[in-house]
Amino acid sequence: MSEVLSLLRTLAAVDENRQKLAGRIADLSSEEERLRARLAQAEGDFARRKEEHRQLRLTALERAAQADATDAKIREYQRKLEQEIVPYKEMEFLREQVGILRAQLDQLSEEALRLMEAVEEDAKNLVRDEQSYRERRALLEGEIQAIGRKREALRHEQEAWETQRKGILAQLSPVLRQHYERLKEKVPNPVAYVNGLSCGGCHLRLSAATLLKLQEGREVVTCEHCSRFLVLP
Repeated sequence: MSEVLSLLRTLAAVDENRQKLAGRIADLSSEEERLRARLAQAEGDFARRKEEHRQLRLTALERAAQADATDAKIREYQRKLEQEIVPYKEMEFLREQVGILRAQLDQLSEEALRLMEAVEEDAKNLVRDEQSYRERRALLEGEIQAIGRKREALRHEQEAWETQRKGILAQLSPVLRQHYERLKEKVPNPVAYVNGLSCGGCHLRLSAATLLKLQEGREVVTCEHCSRFLVLP
């Protein structure tokens, strides 16, 4: 009978280790999810950073194109004024437009120059930002890979415990095996040590008959309250 109790105690210890491993694996998976979320955020932040730079460059090119178009329009009006015979009213209109367009050209040229300088400066900053992003990404990916290796090692350990568990269950009688498995579905500790006069699982007082059976050690004894297997400390 002591051999059966030893198997039950060993089985309970194996299940406790399995439960701890499952918790550690779950913690690693949660940590990996958090790291992947941070990685996705870093990728999104850098994507937005590149888009900001692209929009700044497009704005600068647009202003430069507007300045070129305005300059071309001024040249066209000047050519008409200098080379073509136009009515007086149209001549006055063209001269007025040239004045307006030159003012616009000065503003557009100044803005285009300012924007191009901003683009150049931002391009330098973007290089630094990209370097920081790549370093951050490499760090997070390294942490994710490390977690993957830890989890894989724990899963191998878990498989070893599973193999040991199957071996122990195979040595128990079908009745004891079924009773243990039913208990395992309900409580985390199917095997409980007697604590004084009480069950160490449900903490209820045991009957004198149950305590006597335990002391005699001739049979496997279960708690009359929670049905856990009982062992003496």
